[in-house]
Amino acid sequence: MHRIMVLAKATMLENARKQVFHVVTLITLTIVCASTMLSFFTLGVQVKMLKDLCMTSLLFCGGLLAVALASTSLPNEIENKTCYPILARPIRRTELLLGKYLGSLITVYLGLAAISIVFAALLAAKQALDSNLIISVGFIFLEVAVIAAVSTCLSTFTTPAIAAMLSFIIYVAGTIKMGYFKPLVDQVTNPAAGLLARIAYHMLPNLESFNFKDALVHNLNVPSSYLVQVAIYGVLYCALMLTIGSYAFSRREL
Repeated sequence: MHRIMVLAKATMLENARKQVFHVVTLITLTIVCASTMLSFFTLGVQVKMLKDLCMTSLLFCGGLLAVALASTSLPNEIENKTCYPILARPIRRTELLLGKYLGSLITVYLGLAAISIVFAALLAAKQALDSNLIISVGFIFLEVAVIAAVSTCLSTFTTPAIAAMLSFIIYVAGTIKMGYFKPLVDQVTNPAAGLLARIAYHMLPNLESFNFKDALVHNLNVPSSYLVQVAIYGVLYCALMLTIGSYAFSRREL
């Protein structure tokens, strides 16, 4: 575990210097701060629009950073041949993979934490801070972990560009999975095609289940049992993707 955390720290410091991290985080912070300019609405509408806009910005920022950082971190080590001296030490490939994953994830979390603090301060200024914010932001963090796990898995057997492209496609598809893909899958009449469609459908991460924006905006209560189910689903999906990625990376010729 110590070796994984050392690798994660090094990866986090490396990713924190990347331009994409600063640009995406600053743009999101600007959007969040600019949302306070909606002063021509009534206070209740202002608060709802603030929550909606800020949560959407957090989701976009987290997903984009997770794809950009996690899909390139490990392949860059391989392309630059900097993984050789690391693996020459008593460090297994699985430890390198997990270190890269955690380092990328921590970097994204730092950016999201800064944005979340500003978001909470804006809500507190309007006396609209409630416990649903913690739940909503917490599950965004879990969604980001799933996206980063998918990106890390894909990066073990594809190029950085292909891994990033596929990760973004899966991110978008997972976000709209329930609303658009399920009706399409149900309409497939060919048995073989229907089976393949159902397999692909169930393999996609159901990212919409992590979205509690409506609960935050409309002050709705979410059952604790459902929160636990979603949390378990997210953790298991991350574990599955990292297991597949670890297996693929262990068999890859460097």
